[in-house]
Amino acid sequence: MVKSICIIGAGVGGLTLASLLVRNNHPVKIIEKHSKLGGRTTSMKFRGHILDNGFHIMPFYKKSAIFSVFKKIGIQNRLKLATVDKIAFFSNTGFHKYPKGIIDLLQLSLIPLKSRIRLLNILLPMAFTSIKKTESWDDLSLTEITKKLDSNTNAFFEAVCMLAFADTAEHISLGEFARTIIRANPFKGGTSEFAYPEDGGYDSISKILSDYILEKNGEIYLNKSVKKIIIENSIVTGIITSDNDFIQSDCVVVSYPAYVALNELFEKNIIDDKFVEKINRLDKKTAVVEVHFALNSKLDSKQIVFPVGDNYTTKGIFFISNITPSVSPPGEHLIITGTPVHPSVADDPKKIKTIVDDMKKEISSIYPKFTSSLLWERPMAWKLVESVVKEPGMVWKSKMPHEIPGIKGLFFVGDSTISYGIGTDSAAHSSLLCYPKIISYLNA
Repeated sequence: MVKSICIIGAGVGGLTLASLLVRNNHPVKIIEKHSKLGGRTTSMKFRGHILDNGFHIMPFYKKSAIFSVFKKIGIQNRLKLATVDKIAFFSNTGFHKYPKGIIDLLQLSLIPLKSRIRLLNILLPMAFTSIKKTESWDDLSLTEITKKLDSNTNAFFEAVCMLAFADTAEHISLGEFARTIIRANPFKGGTSEFAYPEDGGYDSISKILSDYILEKNGEIYLNKSVKKIIIENSIVTGIITSDNDFIQSDCVVVSYPAYVALNELFEKNIIDDKFVEKINRLDKKTAVVEVHFALNSKLDSKQIVFPVGDNYTTKGIFFISNITPSVSPPGEHLIITGTPVHPSVADDPKKIKTIVDDMKKEISSIYPKFTSSLLWERPMAWKLVESVVKEPGMVWKSKMPHEIPGIKGLFFVGDSTISYGIGTDSAAHSSLLCYPKIISYLNA
């Protein structure tokens, strides 16, 4: 008898898992409460431009978890990627090339030669350590290795952390940082390159996955939410939707933040209170202020520039149109800037305006043509959920497990569950880890 699977949520975690399942002809239903696919990676059209829901980028290029899923299901040729490798720092001494390897690091003019050698002594052993070893560093902050470095080297680390983790070194787990270094090591099959969809809009990844799911007879329901997961005698039997329809299912997968699901989708006493309490600690948020700017002239040929130093509010300038021109109409150019902030700032329009004004002044100081080229601006303030938080004690195996002991047929995926990486990479990695567990259950 063929067993059915219901996946709650059509973000990258849910879509990658569904793709792996339908490839082997498992009947899959995806239930998504919103009108669009992609979760936090949705895009929109605005004045002729394609605007992502914040800045998204695929780390590790074709070595990423997302690309691995595409490769496993045999549709990697559908995913056209633009390489993001024109990255630079900007300091009071000008532009400095972003190092992609040992040679680049030795030539990094941003920091003194003595500091470069010291940096290599830190990073090289880390790049060749084991994932198992990194687990012992998960509760430590990255500042454990940066606090004794000079200010220029710390500025370098801060820029790296913004690109890889969208946060400062103080808030990054040393273990998670080390796993990133390992995955970037070419001698261990890694890469430090980044990528972005050529067709424009990061949600094109979700569109390709959803097309594949539908081709394989999977079902996707939008504008439909789940009210309850039904468990009888510790076995999942199905779900109840918000319009009180019962959908029978042999297996239910939750693919949105676990702490939300545990508090909303189950009858009382189904899940142990202590377990719920443990997972609720993941409800940790940070925030970011980001601004899309449309311009009528090209400011730079680079793809990403990181202003370094405490005097800059702007932590990154991302030239989206330089990565893929398809995001903008002819003759116009799109950039996005951002900076991490306290979550309270995201609810304060006056503080957001001050930050945006500071960013505009800083960009103008780097690119004098910016002000005269500006067509419009669109500020955004996001509260980032726990999946983006990579604080000590909140990474890798400290996150939500894919299964709850004692309950059969219930699984969890997404970047709030056990996985490494950030954002979409983490979500896809969780699917790769959870998929064999689901198959084992279905075949039992």
